[in-house]
This record gives sequence, structure tokens and C-alpha cells, in this order.
Amino acid sequence: MKICIITNRYPANPDDTASPFVRDFTLALRKRGVEVIVFTPDYAVENTEKEDHVLRFKWQSSKTPIGSLSLFNSKNLFSIFSFLHHGRKQLFDLIRREKPDTCLALWALPSGWFAYQVKKKFKIPYAVWTLGSDIYVWAKKPIFKQIIIKVLRKANLLFADGFDLAKKTEQLAKKGCQFLPSNRILPPLKTFFCPFEFQKKHFLYVGRWEKAKGLEDLLLALALVVQKNPNVSLSLIGWGSLEKSLAQIVEKLHLNNFVKTIGKVSAKELSYQISLCDCVVIPSKGDSIPLVYSEALQIRKPVIVTDVGDMGFLTNKYEVGKVVKPGQVEELACAMLEFISEEKDYIQNMPELLDLINIEKAAEIYLNSLGIKTEARENKVSEIEESILNG
Repeated sequence: MKICIITNRYPANPDDTASPFVRDFTLALRKRGVEVIVFTPDYAVENTEKEDHVLRFKWQSSKTPIGSLSLFNSKNLFSIFSFLHHGRKQLFDLIRREKPDTCLALWALPSGWFAYQVKKKFKIPYAVWTLGSDIYVWAKKPIFKQIIIKVLRKANLLFADGFDLAKKTEQLAKKGCQFLPSNRILPPLKTFFCPFEFQKKHFLYVGRWEKAKGLEDLLLALALVVQKNPNVSLSLIGWGSLEKSLAQIVEKLHLNNFVKTIGKVSAKELSYQISLCDCVVIPSKGDSIPLVYSEALQIRKPVIVTDVGDMGFLTNKYEVGKVVKPGQVEELACAMLEFISEEKDYIQNMPELLDLINIEKAAEIYLNSLGIKTEARENKVSEIEESILNG
């Protein structure tokens, strides 16, 4: 069996933060004896490792991710046309050369559109793995919604990396969609020195520095927390459009002594930083199951999450942290204060939840759907789906 993975992003190296789970998923498939080729856009990223099974296609304006290009800029429209034209041509060349048995598109757009074009031209079946932004964001835009619907309905198989996302994908496709988890496997920890004061509670944020991710809400909540309990600190890992204004926000809220801005880190450094914290906060206003959720669980750290996507349901069901409504600053502050004052074991059910959202399980689910049997593992996915459907 030869599988062609068509993906919007593929990490340039093991430490690249751009969709790192795609690399782990590919490795999991190859570890099971499946031949995999990857087709992905080429982006101007330093330290891009050459991998024989990965084809990064060239296109105009490859510095900016295709999903970040504004449609209201004429130059961007040319770049998008270049992306679709050159991508389709180079993908067809790859298909003729490699002759895969099936394709798997990660994200309904634009990867799903490429897979649909392959099916029309070569009669090769394809599956689509929806991953959040394609359904939660792009499927709400009129023109893109119609393209996504066609891509989903023409697909032979559908997957989603969240239960809520799977239901929304089914509504658009008018057919079934199976849960397929996405997560990154962090490198193991070695002994380390903790630089923080033990009497303080240390919170950690990992993710893009964007309004949609709730970072401003977290800083506002922290400002309320320190008024009642100053024995607290917060570290920020990531990058994004708020980077330039972040220092101003922190200074305006008088949080300079409580907030540490770290920026981008390697996978090894991320493991270390998570291990240092007492709790990972995920204040997102719209996510399915973000990668940092499973990363926190891998290091056995409790979470405070917003009730979006599947985070609230899973956090409450497995009792791995606290859940608040998105955009509610005071509620988030209260949850942080409660966490500081309580002594509760959130670790007990983490291994079971991690097994549910493990990338190795994702490889098995996908291969089983193709009729390729893998090592049997206890599957609790159907139980969770039933719980959600029954409220």
C-alpha cells in the first residue's frame, strides 16, 4: 500500500512548530510498513531538512502561509493562483511517477481540493482529515463553503481531529466522519533544575499570540489574580501578531514582574518549560483539541481550558483540569485562583485520555479504515462519541 499525504503544512525539521503532528503521523504510518509520500507547499523556513519521501512544491510568494494571504490584495490573488496552478501541476507529476493507491488530504482546503483534482484525473480515492480552521473558519465563508462541501462529499472517507468537529463535518458532507486524533509526541525529559520559587504557582501559555487564542483574556485574568494572590507567574511560549503589542499590554496591566515572554522554542525546550509549570492555560475562543492540550497531559500537567470544541467535555470527563466559558475574564481568574488554593490530583486519568488522542492510535484508525489491520488496541472512541451524542 502506498499513500500520498497532501498537507497544507509539513514541519521543516523536528523542532518546527508548523503542524508538527503531521510528521509524527507520517512516521507512525511508515513504522507500520506503509509506504508514504508527502506533498506540501515549500515555505521559506530556515533549517529545512531534506527527506526523500517529502516533496515541497515551489510557488510564488512562499514566505507567507497560503491561509494567511488576504483576498483583498491583488498581489495575493496572483500568489493564490500560483499556489493552485503550480501545486496541481507538480502533484499530477508526482502521482504519475509514484502511482499511490490512495490519498489523504490534511485540511479540506486547499489540500482537499488537490486530492479532489487527483481523483477526477486519475480515479484515485481520497480521504479528508478536517483539522479545525477549514470547518470552523473557512466553511463559514460563502465561496469557500461550496468548495469544501464538494470536496467533502466527493471524498471516499472523512476524518476529524475532534468529536464536535466530526459532527460539523458530517453536517456539511451529509455522510459519516470518524474521529482521528492529532497530537505531537514530545521528547522525553531528563533531570532538570527548576528556576522558579516553589511557593509560587506557575502558569504556562503555549500557542499563537492572537486574539482568537484568548491571550489577551489570559493577561487580563492574571491582572485580577495578582490583586488577590501575588505569588503567581506566567510564561508565554509562541509567536503571532500580538508580539509587538504584548510588552505594552503587560506594562499597561502592571504585570512586568509576573509575566515572562519566551517566544518560539524547540520540542525539547517545550517539554522542559511544561515540566516547570504547575498548570497549562488554554484560553482559546475556538479550537477543537489543540496540540498543547495533549502536550500538557504528556508531561502530566493539569489544564485550565475554555469550553470550546472538545476541550471542555474531555477535561470534565477525565477530570484533568478546570473548564471556563470562552471570553469570560473574571471566570478565568476565579479558576486560576481556585487552582492556586486547592490541592487536587488531576493526574490519575491522564494516561487513559492520552491513549484516546494518541497519534499512534490515529495511524491505526486510518489504516484500519483502509482495510489494513494493525496491532489491536483497546478502542474507546466509540464510547466517547456515544457520550457526546447522548449529552
